[in-house]
Amino acid sequence: MAEIREVIYQHHQGAGQRSIERSLGISRNSIRKYIAMAVEFGYTKAISNQEIESIAIAVQKRIISEANSKRPDKSTQELKLFHERIECLLDERWITHEQIHRILTGEGLKSSRRSLSRYIQRYFPIQPKTTVHLVTKPGQEAQVDYAYVGIINNKKTYAFIMTLSHSRYRYVEFVHSQNQWSWAQSHIRAFNFFGGVPHCIVLDNLKAGVIKPDIYDPILNPTYAELSRFYGFIADPAKARSPKHKGKVERSVQMVKEQLIAGMIYDDLSTMNHYAHDWCTNKISHVVCSTTGEKPTDLFHNEEKAQMQPLPSTDFDMPVWTEALVHNDHHFLLAGNFYSVPTRHIGSTVQIRMGLKTVQAYSEQVLIKTHIREYGKGKWITDEGDYSDTAKFFLAITPDVCAKKAQCIGQATETIIAAVLQDGTRQALRKAQAILRLAEEYNDKRLENACLRALVFDNYSYESLKKILEDGLDTKNTKSCSTKRYVTLDDIAYMRPANEYSSDMEAHCV
Repeated sequence: MAEIREVIYQHHQGAGQRSIERSLGISRNSIRKYIAMAVEFGYTKAISNQEIESIAIAVQKRIISEANSKRPDKSTQELKLFHERIECLLDERWITHEQIHRILTGEGLKSSRRSLSRYIQRYFPIQPKTTVHLVTKPGQEAQVDYAYVGIINNKKTYAFIMTLSHSRYRYVEFVHSQNQWSWAQSHIRAFNFFGGVPHCIVLDNLKAGVIKPDIYDPILNPTYAELSRFYGFIADPAKARSPKHKGKVERSVQMVKEQLIAGMIYDDLSTMNHYAHDWCTNKISHVVCSTTGEKPTDLFHNEEKAQMQPLPSTDFDMPVWTEALVHNDHHFLLAGNFYSVPTRHIGSTVQIRMGLKTVQAYSEQVLIKTHIREYGKGKWITDEGDYSDTAKFFLAITPDVCAKKAQCIGQATETIIAAVLQDGTRQALRKAQAILRLAEEYNDKRLENACLRALVFDNYSYESLKKILEDGLDTKNTKSCSTKRYVTLDDIAYMRPANEYSSDMEAHCV
């Protein structure tokens, strides 16, 4: 367009074709063509300079129209036969013009790769990628990311970077892990560095921050979600695999690699972080940003810091979330220790929040148990209230308790319970507990009489005692005796009157 307009303008000023050729480097044939077309659109020496512009536009449109109406060359004609095939191939992932040419050559194409590229550029133009400049209010947003910086001191090392979107003020620290605990700790140190909390944080979709990436309904990692609630910021995950959505921190990643890693040698992680802190505070923050036209430190202290949220007055109880299976003993295993939950959760998987001070168990988002966290190994943290009634009874009625209860019932009961508990086994304790429970059903007096009768026959089994009570044999008359008196056969030969020993009653004797 500029060329056509200049030809017409110089001709209008009286310049000849040779003079225009020397001035613009255009052949005289092209000059004659432009002038002839201009004449067709009303060009004369009498027109004003303003009219030259409209005539030049008309000439340009004519030239373009004629070029498009020309008979296609041989390559274009051939490539049109493959038009739909080219269109399909262009939709393939990682496709290139070179690969399309290889494929079509195998299908009979004779045209060159350059002809193919020209055809694609003409008939399948790529729309330019566009973006917009987003203005961020002071204190409103920060962008955060991890960047892998290599093996340093035999360990994989990552740079954690948080950039305030308004001022471009940065916080950088190096870590050896990207787990949820490290991710949250880095945020806390960044907030302390800034002396405040931004209202929103744009983050990548790493597992420590986002469990399920989704452009509309992402699911945050529980630890990160709890951190955001404690500090009062909104977590805003960027679209997956879209670095341009957090371009400010992506630019910081490049700067960290160029200025903190390239050519540098560090003794340890502490040295790296000391240098990074100084870089953020005294170096990069004093370099004028080409986008804002100001130094990050000036914008931060003059405009942004006052608009950030204040830091909480208490420390964050750093949690780690996990899952654990509740075993038959009412306990789940966490970090080498065992914690109890109520009976109804046996066999189920519960969600565990392990904080610095407490361990909490959740079932279907409902808190079911809280314990003080233990830091040793092999410790059992048990609330006996979690056990079933049967288990509680077994734990509460100890051998000493059994002996005291038996003593209150009577001498015979005390003697039998002492004999039962003599071997000290759990089975013996269960038996003693069962014998004492008979008093709840039959009363203390009847149990004492039943034990006295059992002692006479030297039979200490639970079933025998129960049978005596069920059949009412404890109410039968017995010779006046105590457990200390029967020492001879004569003393215990006749426990009942003689008339009871009839043949039809013998079956009831124990």
